[in-house]
Parts: sequence; C-alpha cells; structure tokens
Amino acid sequence: MKTKLLLPALLLLTTLSSLAQGRAQVFSLTPLAKNVVEVNGMAMGIGFSWGGATAGATINGLNLEINPLSPFFILIQDPANGARNNDPAVEVNGLHIAVGGFNGNGVVNGLGISVYNIGYACNGMSITGLYNTSGILNGLHISGIANTADKGLGLLIAPINNTAQYGGLQLGLYNNADSLTGVQIGIFNRSKEVKGLQIGLWNTNAKRSLPFINW
Repeated sequence: MKTKLLLPALLLLTTLSSLAQGRAQVFSLTPLAKNVVEVNGMAMGIGFSWGGATAGATINGLNLEINPLSPFFILIQDPANGARNNDPAVEVNGLHIAVGGFNGNGVVNGLGISVYNIGYACNGMSITGLYNTSGILNGLHISGIANTADKGLGLLIAPINNTAQYGGLQLGLYNNADSLTGVQIGIFNRSKEVKGLQIGLWNTNAKRSLPFINW
C-alpha cells in the first residue's frame, strides 16, 4: 500500500520540478527567474524595477506588483529620465495592476492600473494616479497629473497632456503636441503642426494664435 502511494507522489514531485525549471510557467514570482521567459497565467511579486527578468520576457494574463516601496521612487526619479526609450525588457498582455508601476522599459497591452508608470509603451487602456510617461501611448489613457509620450493614437485625459506626435483627442487643462492630427480641448492648447482643431481659452500653433477655436 505504501509503495502504491509513494510512486504517484514521486511522479507528482518530478512533474512539479520540471515545470518550475521550464522556460514557460503558469505562475511565477517577480522578478522572474533568469530561465523564465513566459508566464501564461499570473505573475506576482515586487515587480521588474529590481531586475532579474530575462530580456524579452512575456506575461500573458495577470501581472500583480505589490512592492510597497514603488511609490517612493517618484521622490528621487525624474520621469523624463526614465528607461522609456530603451528596448522593452518585459511585455504584459492582459491586466497589469501595480502599487507603483513600471519603473523602466516595460510594455502593457491591455489594461494597466497603477500609481504611476514609466514604460516603453501602453496599448489599450491605462489609469494612473499620478503620471504615465511612455514612449508610445495608444488607446485610452487617464492620469491624475500628466500623460507624456513620444507618439500615440487615441484619447488622452489628464490635467497635462504632452506629446511629440499624436493622433486623436487630447483632453486636459494644458495640451501640447509638436505634431497633432485630431483635436485638443483644454484651457491652453499648443501645437506646432495641426491637422484638426484646437478648442480652448487660448490656442496656439505655427499658423496663428486664437481664443476659443483654432485650426
């Protein structure tokens, strides 16, 4: 009887050990181990700001970052000098929930909810309490203070929206786009090149400066 119970137990332990050592897992702690390049299910831990992940790692499902120290990074880090211009090291396809948020070169494809975010790209929807600074912002992005991107397409909602190249709608108190294809609605709107409308108390572009409506 003992032998019959021992063999299945050994088989189970062997299987679990093989899964733990594999390059793809259903569940993993973060930072990811060096040999883990893909998680199909759930990743949870202190996140990727502390290193340890294999470059090009992918999480398909839920990424939960519960590092209580993450929000304090904003006291010592300038978002403009973040790692958002580097090649992405980790990609989350699904739901990303974080106490702090990516503090480097990450990509979110889906829904991101965090206190702040500094990343390579956000595609889908993001809600950040403070700011979202990404190289690319595609989709709907709502921030308590600012959305900042090199380029993007969709809808930005924040007191401050600042982009180099943008297509879509910027809605805020201050909206800036070096090159805009779409609409800016705010108190003050600024753009160098505009293919669309600026609606606000004061609107300025390379052609003219006007109150209320500019094009």
